[in-house]
Amino acid sequence: MPGISTLLTGGYALHTYYPSAPYDIAANTAWLDINLQKKPMSDLAFRKALAYGINVADIVSRDYNNMVSAADPTGLLPMWNKYVDQAVVKKLGITYNPAKAKQVLAAAGYKDVNHDGFVENKDGTKIALKLIVPNGWSDWMAAAQMISKSAKAVGINIVASYPDFNGYLDARLKGTFDLAIDNQANVSNSPWTYYHFIFYDQLKDIPTTQGGNYGRYNNKTAFALVTQLDKTKTTDLAAMKAVISKLQTIQLTDLPMIPLWYNGMWAQMSTTYWTNWPSSVAGKNHDLPVTWNGYWNMTAILMLTQLKAVKQP
Repeated sequence: MPGISTLLTGGYALHTYYPSAPYDIAANTAWLDINLQKKPMSDLAFRKALAYGINVADIVSRDYNNMVSAADPTGLLPMWNKYVDQAVVKKLGITYNPAKAKQVLAAAGYKDVNHDGFVENKDGTKIALKLIVPNGWSDWMAAAQMISKSAKAVGINIVASYPDFNGYLDARLKGTFDLAIDNQANVSNSPWTYYHFIFYDQLKDIPTTQGGNYGRYNNKTAFALVTQLDKTKTTDLAAMKAVISKLQTIQLTDLPMIPLWYNGMWAQMSTTYWTNWPSSVAGKNHDLPVTWNGYWNMTAILMLTQLKAVKQP
């Protein structure tokens, strides 16, 4: 339900996992798919300028009313914070900086030749990119508009476009899109699932397997590291961190995609008839509060064993 911050204090007997913003556990990362097969997205400098030019804080506060939080530059979910190499993020991480975006564009040779407020390609041709999200996904549609606005402010012409879901999916699978918002790598017991999706190596099979890497990023070193991570025991934290640090260095150097925000594990519960719902509060149960997307297998089943009936008058 929208406006949860108001509803929680309105006497409606509602409960959320966190008592305050962002209210819900982060379930997956919303990021920007970038079609690396097309110009100017194939140019790293352009991708960096684009990353500097996106005002994620605006999306978090105005689109979601702080029901989500901005993603770490690596895109790793808060549940995986221990795997984030902070030294790599400090050195290579990109956050909103419109002045820097303009500086990077200018240094790379992108200029506003016809003085229409937008830079042109290095050969003088116009840049007119479409950012697609599924029609009817109102929060993503608003986010796409905000991305368009902040990109235009630094001279990058991006227009939000809303095909139906099948059209959106078809464009990603066939690699015919320019930019798209995506969020398919969900919480799991290992960040391998996240990197396997970003660095999916079966490029020719993407249209049929829907395995990820819709921007068609091709890096054999990254692919080999994902395979190595798959073979690393999750109990060997040092080994996991070592491989993931290398993947983060590649990701933040090459920007095959741009992390934006964390989508919530949407859960708003009524305490009228049942209490002891999962909660972040110390002393409460910390099971996952939702049952969709396979979360039954990730402690949600335990949620049912913890519920307590409210004695009715």
